[in-house]
Amino acid sequence: MYSFVREPKWIAGHVLTLMLLIAFVCAGVWQFGRHQERSERNDTVLDRSNDEVLAEDDLFVSNSDIEFRLVQLKGRWSSDDAVLIRNRSHQEVAGCHLAVPLVRDVSRAILVTVGWLPQSSCNVEEFELPTEQVSVTGRVRLSQKRGAIGARDASTGVLNSLARTDVGRIDQQVPYLLAPVYVELISSQPSVVDAFPVEPPPTHLGPHLGYAVQWFLFFAVGIVGYPLVLRRHARKGAAENLGPVDD
Repeated sequence: MYSFVREPKWIAGHVLTLMLLIAFVCAGVWQFGRHQERSERNDTVLDRSNDEVLAEDDLFVSNSDIEFRLVQLKGRWSSDDAVLIRNRSHQEVAGCHLAVPLVRDVSRAILVTVGWLPQSSCNVEEFELPTEQVSVTGRVRLSQKRGAIGARDASTGVLNSLARTDVGRIDQQVPYLLAPVYVELISSQPSVVDAFPVEPPPTHLGPHLGYAVQWFLFFAVGIVGYPLVLRRHARKGAAENLGPVDD
């Protein structure tokens, strides 16, 4: 009954089905892994945001464990050294981030992302910041680096805008030492007007678990359905071989 499974066209079907089943499993495992990574990251964000508030000196220690922790700072905005971080959206609207060094003394400063600006306002020369001393509460973030793909920033010269919040690159063009991390502004006194606060890191789990279940269901349908297709074809072939029954 099943001799047809050795025919070339059916062998090709077996191979294709096997490849699809492997792809379904791999996709499901990948999505489940992303779900676990997102869950662990969310726990990290929530736990660190509830830790003890950091001070300025803590930011000058190279330590990835301080990301997402809150920090309180005092200083003056160095408006002349402000830069724009291109291609940043807010509620699905295109714009940029305004990043400005907050100077405590003449020797060092902390880069602060003071907020999001709509595309029409992305001009550092038109944006005014308070000139008096400010008190800032913010969220610590790690300096961003270019991955395998993405826009490149010029390695030399003074840049008014960058593709990412690369603290090391901005440090090249300011007259003081920047901390190796940057801070996302949550609140300040006096406040920064005309800039929307940067949205906090998302803590939802996303659709990855649902996608994983979907891929595993595709695998279940394939692993059960393909033998049924073979069985049905075998029965059909057997019935044709028997031919009509004489009265």
